[in-house]
Amino acid sequence: MTRPLHIVCDPNPFCYGSISALRAVAHHLPEARLTVLATGPVREQCDAATFAQVIPCDVKNPASVRQTRPQWETADLYLAVSNNTNIDLVLEWGMPLVFIDILFWMKRRVTSAMRHAHSYIIENFPGVAETLRQYEREMHRPRVVGPLISASPHRTWRPGTSQLLVNYGGAHSPDIIPGKNTCYPSSMTRLVQELLSDLGWPGEAVTIAAGARAVARIREDGVDGGLRVRTLPQPEYLELMATSHHLLTAPGLNAPFEGFALGVPTSFLPPQNLTQVCQLAVYQEQGLAPRGLNLTELYPDHAILPQAPEAEGTARVLELVTRLDTDRSAREAVRQRVVAQLLRGHAERERQLAAQRLFLERLGPPGCEEAASELRQVLARPSSRPHVPT
Repeated sequence: MTRPLHIVCDPNPFCYGSISALRAVAHHLPEARLTVLATGPVREQCDAATFAQVIPCDVKNPASVRQTRPQWETADLYLAVSNNTNIDLVLEWGMPLVFIDILFWMKRRVTSAMRHAHSYIIENFPGVAETLRQYEREMHRPRVVGPLISASPHRTWRPGTSQLLVNYGGAHSPDIIPGKNTCYPSSMTRLVQELLSDLGWPGEAVTIAAGARAVARIREDGVDGGLRVRTLPQPEYLELMATSHHLLTAPGLNAPFEGFALGVPTSFLPPQNLTQVCQLAVYQEQGLAPRGLNLTELYPDHAILPQAPEAEGTARVLELVTRLDTDRSAREAVRQRVVAQLLRGHAERERQLAAQRLFLERLGPPGCEEAASELRQVLARPSSRPHVPT
């Protein structure tokens, strides 16, 4: 009996985006044994049903990853999900490499993974086509796929409650730590408490889903009140979303995609990091989110440049998140825009749902099966040595 194919997975520990995409793809690889290198919020979404082995280590530190190699040195393939930190290490080991990029549309330069990966899988988003035209000649095997989300057909929106699901995502990364340098989870929870009277909903009708560090900080700050504030496993989170009347979310990628796919009216909060500042601007351009929610709109005197170094851009965003927390005028403007989204009339709600469907149609069908097929093709090649352009 042959052993199952062994894939070692390296998802970026920046909130839940990378681990969520990885989980969705993993469900289309039932024949493979998956080992995940897990840091921070990634560990919160690793379960034995999806991953055969979870190895705690710091995937933003190549020395830490190198120390784990004896535990998976017979692996057939290295799958990095939006984490470029360990690519040179993988090339040094001569392992077949596949890279999944969930933020390719924001790419600023050519990376080693773009040049050397046996397959470079790109999650589609507005701007991907233009970015690919810019860099394609220097890439080995780019493949654009649709949203990397669950495509379970049995999950459909079942209205009948006033349930509001509020999503902050993981809300934690190596650079953004609740209670240390960001007040976003507690600040937005206070906002939710403030708008409940406008909505006419009791606190028990609201569930806030967030990473463990964010949940702990919300409780420490005593702002949870009568709200359910929880860190949810991905399957439970999706089931709750499917039965919710509204989704109110930070402007990430996977959560809006999942809400759109399930046909749940989706509303947006202000952003909590640099990536979300850029993503919210796209959702606004596509008619999915109202103007006036972005930090760049609330504070036009403080420019946030997507092209700025990551550390500089993140520092500016965190500065503005802190400013928003105590700015009564800006918070009132945000409250009004959030309430307006959640109290859409029938015609406006139908327009929102139509815009959500159109947005997903433009991105293409869920891309998990195609991504899994690409991984199988790489594994099936008789020789898989890293491609080094001449």
